[in-house]
Amino acid sequence: MILITGGNGYIGTAISELLIKKGMKFRIIDNLSGSNPLNLFYLNHADFLWGDVRKKEDIREAFNDVDTVIHLAAILPTTPGMLDEVVGDVESTNLEGTINVLEEARKRDTNVVFASTCNIYGIGDNLREEDEVNPLNPYSRSKQRAEEVCLGYNRDYGLDVKILRLASVYGYSPGIRFNLVVNYFVLRCMLGYNLTVFGKGDNWRPFVHVRDAARAFLSECQGGEVYNVGGENLTIRELAELIRQEINPEVDIAFIEKIQPEFSYNVNFDKFNQIFNLEYDIRKGTVELAELLNKLRRGMSGKLFI
Repeated sequence: MILITGGNGYIGTAISELLIKKGMKFRIIDNLSGSNPLNLFYLNHADFLWGDVRKKEDIREAFNDVDTVIHLAAILPTTPGMLDEVVGDVESTNLEGTINVLEEARKRDTNVVFASTCNIYGIGDNLREEDEVNPLNPYSRSKQRAEEVCLGYNRDYGLDVKILRLASVYGYSPGIRFNLVVNYFVLRCMLGYNLTVFGKGDNWRPFVHVRDAARAFLSECQGGEVYNVGGENLTIRELAELIRQEINPEVDIAFIEKIQPEFSYNVNFDKFNQIFNLEYDIRKGTVELAELLNKLRRGMSGKLFI
């Protein structure tokens, strides 16, 4: 059985859809603090445990009959800069929660796939897995420390741990988030609002479709290794122009030059893409997202009130 921590969220619901189609057994543990409980109605095949990775007793219960754990549970950044008062929660969930998962996995000889982030690099060009990281916010710093613990468990105990550094995720899943730049731009275009870009929009970001990310967590890759997972690097200006052209050419791009972006980085994905074939690029993924949202809107028309 596969255990998905934080499985009710954006990537977790995409992984769950894949597992349901494959007829595979899986369990979700989630405290529902960072995801919509309505997502569970999409996942009625799942064995769900309302629990918290920070609580060792919840982890022990969740690990019953599990041979692989996909560790997604984390407190994520929801604004350009995370506020100081959430740092303690970030550390307790993203680091201490990861240690709880790894320790239980060690006791039961369970494989672990850990969700990290390309945001860990901070600033740079053509960044590879062996390059020095420079985390610039509490979220990415917590992921860096969690990565170090994961590799320590692999080195010291022989635990099969894989680390996937994800690019910025986009595209539709039942747990979709709209505070991510691609999804946010698509939504604004559909509603006829201008796309706001900080500075000149020449800051780089890497991207991966949520379904490709979900497939990556189920792929065969070497334990004890770190992989950058993504497909494309675009500047925010390029991204905004592409989405505007594909979704709604009538909207404009508004540049706010007095607000400068916090960082810029692009990433090399050669290592993982030698063993993995992506199904999506930005153009395909954004068009599909707009089409799905339009279908959802039409299906909900006149049904918002009981």
